[in-house]
Amino acid sequence: MKVLRHRAFARLILSYLVSQAGSKVHRVALLVLVYLLTKNALWVSLVLGVQLLGTVVFSPLLSAWADTQDRKRLLVWSDLLRAPLVALIPLLGAKSLPALLLLVFLMELLRDLHDPIQNAVVPDLVPEEEVDEANSLILLADRLSEVLFVGAAGVLVAAVGPAFAFYLDALSYLASGLLLTGLPSLRPTRLPKAGYLERVKEGVGHLFRHPTLRRAVGTLFTAAAFGSVETALGVVLAIKWLGVGSAGFGFMEAAMALGAILGGVGLPYLLKRIPRERLFLLALLLFGVFEASVGLFPVFAWVLAAFFASGFLNMAFIVPARSILQLNTPQEMRGRIFAAFSAVMNAAVLLGTMWGGALEGALGAPKVFVLAGAMVALAAGYALLTGGIPAPKAQEA
Repeated sequence: MKVLRHRAFARLILSYLVSQAGSKVHRVALLVLVYLLTKNALWVSLVLGVQLLGTVVFSPLLSAWADTQDRKRLLVWSDLLRAPLVALIPLLGAKSLPALLLLVFLMELLRDLHDPIQNAVVPDLVPEEEVDEANSLILLADRLSEVLFVGAAGVLVAAVGPAFAFYLDALSYLASGLLLTGLPSLRPTRLPKAGYLERVKEGVGHLFRHPTLRRAVGTLFTAAAFGSVETALGVVLAIKWLGVGSAGFGFMEAAMALGAILGGVGLPYLLKRIPRERLFLLALLLFGVFEASVGLFPVFAWVLAAFFASGFLNMAFIVPARSILQLNTPQEMRGRIFAAFSAVMNAAVLLGTMWGGALEGALGAPKVFVLAGAMVALAAGYALLTGGIPAPKAQEA
């Protein structure tokens, strides 16, 4: 992709791929370690809950400070500090569950510092007309890492144990941090005059006051609060309703990841023909249709096809959503906006997984998929029929 000719952005992508390789292995190793130590699924849920708490509660608070700092320095140190923390998991966390939770929480805080900044700096590293392509490449790297490393992580952990996986992750963070030292200085163009708490409120407030962001994020929140039932019910659908077991569920997840990879490759061509604001809503509408079809036609072959299409469509609305946020936010505020966006969307995913799991016993997974998909399509359809998403003023001129 031509966007890689920008050396600073190419360095950002390379560091992301390196850290993601370790992170995917770490994710599998962490859940295996917790379950082997406790033999209790509740502790697994508690670890996941600690991670979610960091994102929903602390990410907007950290970003208000981060938006006043050199973002390059924060990217470097948030990676370098994670290296010793993850290496301490097999040394301390494996011997004390409270210590393990503390290490997981501290790592999540650093991730909540790093990820919004990574999204915020994209328009500083590439021209505005290449922002969509750059966002697409970042998400493509994430999906590729899922396909390449998650399965390998399971084999690695089974072969050599969780401890080696954590040390591998520590090395990946160290390498990523060193790569990021080659970025140019990424200081804010204008330092805010408001105090810390005012900056926190300003970041969250911009998300809801700006008409374009309010409409885009509101639509996506509604869709995610329903569409995320797949997170909890995909495995239930595979085992209980389709009878294909855990192997079949793995194929379903792989189909979605492969669809996302194809979406990352094809998205720049779609964006040349369809404005990003319209593509965002059309892809979201079709995503709802395919999700509902999983419940209407619970046949394994069709479910694989629908999951593949859903992966493609997920890229087709997530990439424009990121670009909409970036291009409608002042440079000095982007970190706060992405932190607030992450908190809002994680809250929506939590709602979706909770109500989906609660209704499965009464309705069955297929009917829940139908209901969820219909609500996603309705949310996107309503936005399309009532004016769509306004384009940035710079585009309208």
